[in-house]
Amino acid sequence: MLFAVFFVACEKPMEDPQRDEKLVLEVVNDSVACVARKADMPALQMTWTAGTNHGTGSAIAYTIDLDRTDSAFAGGVHFEIGRTMDRTLSISHRQLADTLSLYFPDMTMEQYEHFDLRVRAKVLMTGEEQVSPAVTVAIALYSTDTTNLYLVGDATPSGWDKTRASVMQWDMNTPSQFTWTGQLHKGEFKILLGQDEWLPCYVRDSTDAAKMVYRATEDAYPDFKWEITKTGNYTLTVDTKTLSIDIAYLGGEAYSHLYMIGDATPGGWSWDDITELSHPAADLFTYEGYLSAGSLKFPTELKSDWSGEMLFAPVPDCAAPAKGSFDIHRGAPDNKWIIPQAGRWAITVNFKDTTISFVQL
Repeated sequence: MLFAVFFVACEKPMEDPQRDEKLVLEVVNDSVACVARKADMPALQMTWTAGTNHGTGSAIAYTIDLDRTDSAFAGGVHFEIGRTMDRTLSISHRQLADTLSLYFPDMTMEQYEHFDLRVRAKVLMTGEEQVSPAVTVAIALYSTDTTNLYLVGDATPSGWDKTRASVMQWDMNTPSQFTWTGQLHKGEFKILLGQDEWLPCYVRDSTDAAKMVYRATEDAYPDFKWEITKTGNYTLTVDTKTLSIDIAYLGGEAYSHLYMIGDATPGGWSWDDITELSHPAADLFTYEGYLSAGSLKFPTELKSDWSGEMLFAPVPDCAAPAKGSFDIHRGAPDNKWIIPQAGRWAITVNFKDTTISFVQL
C-alpha cells in the first residue's frame, strides 16, 4: 500500500552517493505522542544517508516503511519519497495520527505502541535495492497534554468574556480529568484550552450531550454548546481521554445575592447606592419599600461595567405584573420593568418557579 508523500521530490540534479556509504535511518525522538492541538507541528522527524549507487552515477529513489514492530514489515505504510537530495521527512501530528488511524484502526487512544521504521534505496539505473536497519519508535494517538481547561458562556459566572473564563480543576492523579463546581445559570457554555483564543476548544457532540468533540478550526466541527436549563449549583467532570462530560446538578440556592437598579429604585442608576433584596429562603428574594415611577432591573452580581448577569423583563417596558416571568442573561436585550406609580411596593422573586411579582401596598 502506498501513501501520498508530504512534499514534492526535488528536481535538481542528484548527487552521486559514495560507493561504500551505508544506508542508515535516524529519527529525532524514540517516542511520539500525537497531540490534537499540535496538529500542524512536527511529530515524527527522520533523516537518512544516501546509500550507494555503486559508482554508476545513477539517481536513487527512496521509500520509508512503517509497520508494527511484530509484523516484520509484512504490511503497514510506505512513504514513497522518490528522488531527493534532501533525505529528510517530517510528519505532523495530524498527518501521523490520520495515517495510523487509517492503516491501524485497532490502535487504542492514549496507549503507546511500538513501530519499526526503515528506508529502502533503489538504484534507478540497475533496479538494485538497499535496505537500512530498522529503527523502533513508540507512538501514541492524541495524548493528553494540557493542564488547563476553561468554561465560557452565558451559563457561566464570567459570561462570554474568554479572558475571564472559569478555570477547571486538573486532576494530577488522572491527568485527563478536570472538574469544576459552582453556580451555573440558564444558558450555554463550551470549554476552552486557553483564555486568549477561541480555538481550539471542546464542544458538544451533535448526537450525545455526554460526549465532547475537539474543535481545532472553524471548519472542523459545528460550534455546538451545552445548555443549562435550570439555574443552580453544578459539578462538571470532563475527561479529555474518553472525550466525555458529566454535568451533575447539586441543587441548593441559585444565588447568594440579588439587587435592583434603575430610576424607580431608591439608589437610582448608581452602583454605589444599589439596593439589595432580602433573602429569606434559598430560592426566594424580597423587597418591601418605596419605589418611584420609572424602570428597574435586577443584577445578580455587582459589576459596574454592566457586564454582569441580570434578571430582565420578558419584553421591553414591561408593566410590573402581579405575577410574571423573568429572563436571566447578560447584555441585550435590555428589557426593564416599569413601575407606573410612586409608592410602597412589595417585590418577590422566586427562582424555584422563575416568577416575579409586584404588589403596590
